[in-house]
Amino acid sequence: MNISSSKQKTRNRGALLIEVAAGFGAMLIVSLLLLKAALTVTSVQRWTVTQGLTDSYMSREVALGKRLPFEGVGGFMMGGSSFPAFPTVATTAVTVGRLPGGKAITGSLRRTRVPSANNLPASGGTGTAATNPTAAQAWQLQSYLTYKISGRNYVKSRTVLRVR
Repeated sequence: MNISSSKQKTRNRGALLIEVAAGFGAMLIVSLLLLKAALTVTSVQRWTVTQGLTDSYMSREVALGKRLPFEGVGGFMMGGSSFPAFPTVATTAVTVGRLPGGKAITGSLRRTRVPSANNLPASGGTGTAATNPTAAQAWQLQSYLTYKISGRNYVKSRTVLRVR
């Protein structure tokens, strides 16, 4: 009987090893699935945070366009306007913000201004004294922000209409 009980113990040890290996494998698969789910959630959060930062940055551009002195809109300020006359475009590399962890979100900001067609020729338009007797001026200040998230390029634009 000693011989058969010895064989029985060996079989139990082998079965236990198989059960431990199967349990470890199942635990590894579950942990990999949870890791993938966590990475998916994090990438969506990164996209949402980046959208919020770029929207805030473009709101700043709208505020700049609204508060810029009108002499600066038409390019008559000392040193010129930060919005050059179309088709000229001022391009600047900007840091929009930082993600948690300190990674900077960068982009390219393009600015230009377009005069109304009814502006007088001195103000960049083709209007006449008959079509524009008050010498009114209207300008569209345009800002375009291009940036990249996860290998995809995005563009946001804002336009401010200034009239005097």
